[in-house]
Parts: sequence; structure tokens; C-alpha cells
Amino acid sequence: MRFWRVYTCLWFVFLSKLNAYSTNDTLQLKQVADSLFSNKLYYEASIYYQKLDFFLLGEASKIEAKLLAANCYKLNKNYAAGIDHLNGINLNEAPDSVIFNTKYQSALMSYLSNDLTQAESFLEQLNYLVKDSSYVINSLLLHAFVLNEQYKWPQAKEKLYKLNTGLFLNDPITFNRNKIILDSIYDIKLTPKLKSVDKASRMSTFFPGSGQCYAKSYGEGITSFLAITVSAGAMVVGIVYQYYFTSIFLGNLLISKFYLGGIKRAEFLTEKYNYKHSKKYNEFLKLQVKQNLLK
Repeated sequence: MRFWRVYTCLWFVFLSKLNAYSTNDTLQLKQVADSLFSNKLYYEASIYYQKLDFFLLGEASKIEAKLLAANCYKLNKNYAAGIDHLNGINLNEAPDSVIFNTKYQSALMSYLSNDLTQAESFLEQLNYLVKDSSYVINSLLLHAFVLNEQYKWPQAKEKLYKLNTGLFLNDPITFNRNKIILDSIYDIKLTPKLKSVDKASRMSTFFPGSGQCYAKSYGEGITSFLAITVSAGAMVVGIVYQYYFTSIFLGNLLISKFYLGGIKRAEFLTEKYNYKHSKKYNEFLKLQVKQNLLK
């Protein structure tokens, strides 16, 4: 009984402290946070913006504080924390501007952290969460860059077509010029010829080492094949000399390790090959879009 009395008293003291925070107090917090932000002390500023969010009462003010804190995380390159903070924003009945800003910033931080699947997911959410299509237009450029990095060049081209339509439909000269540029830079003849990760995996499954060779890593492919062959040969020799348990146990252990490892390695090397051969093209696309469509 005594415990609950003490607990209740402490709870009322805590609530009274919250009520004691006046408008002037929150204004002071905002000024300190803004000052830290202007001095590029982003981590410290994020702490004050979170404290401001805790003491503010209005939902709109709390959302603004959350967005400011998330921006601090972004500038401090702590993208995971920034996204987590944005996920805490209640978007029920929120205006389109807030929904767009929240999801767009989440997508941008996902893109910066190279989580392309998550970035695309946030951008796709804008299509059914935001009613005003004029907001969605502002996300198309980022969406195109995200799709480029995932080797989805035809889809990226479509996003840039929509961006060109939204920005320059009433300017026929610019609109047609941009369309010609997009057709030229996304020409299928320029598109890198990529390799299938699934094919590499299947090849290594049926013939060890062939998946690595498919990914142009011939040395690793030959090594993988020889490792499995030597392990299998050693197991057979051990059985011939009647070291049954040791030969079968160690042989199966080594073969399974080399075999499964070879499949995973083939997938990794194929992804590496695709990234290496698409990186230059994606940089070319980004440069052309910035120089020609964003004048």
C-alpha cells in the first residue's frame, strides 16, 4: 500500500512538471535547438528537438519537431535513426504536405544508406497516401535514381517521362527536347548487359565452379571445382583404407562447405559483376539528367 502511495505522489509530481512547461519554455528549447543546428551540431540539436517534441501539446507542432530531429539525424548520416524517428509520426488525417515530407525523407535516407528496396517502397507509398499529385511529381527524380541503381532502367525512364510531362507539358520545345534526350540516354544499345544471379546459382548447383566462371571469375571457379574434387577424392581414398567414419564425416563436411559456399559465392560475384558494369552507366544517366532536365 505504501509503495502505491509513493508511486502516485511521484506520478503527480511528474505531471505537474510537464504542466509547468510554458510556451516560453518550449520557445527557449526551440531557440537552443535552432542555434545548435545552425552551428552544425546536429546530434546535440536532435536531442533538443526530441525534448521539444516531448513537451509540446499540439499535434502539428510535435510533427514539426519530429521532422526537424529526423533532419538532424540525416545530416549526421545516422540514417537508420532518422527513418525510425519519421516512422513515429502519426500520419492519420495528416495533410498531404506532411505525408509527402515524411515518406520522401524516409526514401531519401534509405537511398543514401543504399537500402534501395526500402527506398522504392517509401516512394511507392506516396502514390496512394498523397492525394495531391503535384507533390508526387517532386519525388519522381529520386524514384528514377533508385530504379537506376536496381537496374530497372525502363521503369526509371517512365518516371522521368512523367517528370518531364509534369514540369514542361506547357513548354513544347523543352518538353520535346527532354524527351529526345531521355530516349537517347536510355537507348537499349547503351544499357549494360547484366548477368542473372539465379542462373549463376543454378549453374553452381549442378556443376560446382561454373557459376563463378559465368560471373567472369574464372580463377575462383576453377578453385571451387578443384576443392570439391580433391575433398571427394580424399574421402574415397579414406574409405579404401577403411577409415570409414573419419573419411565420411570429414569428407561430407568439407564437400558441403565448399559446395554451399560456392553457390553463395557465385551469387555474390554475379551481383558484383552487375554493379561494376552498371555503375559507370548509372553515373552517366545521373549526370545527363542533372545537366539537361534540371536546368
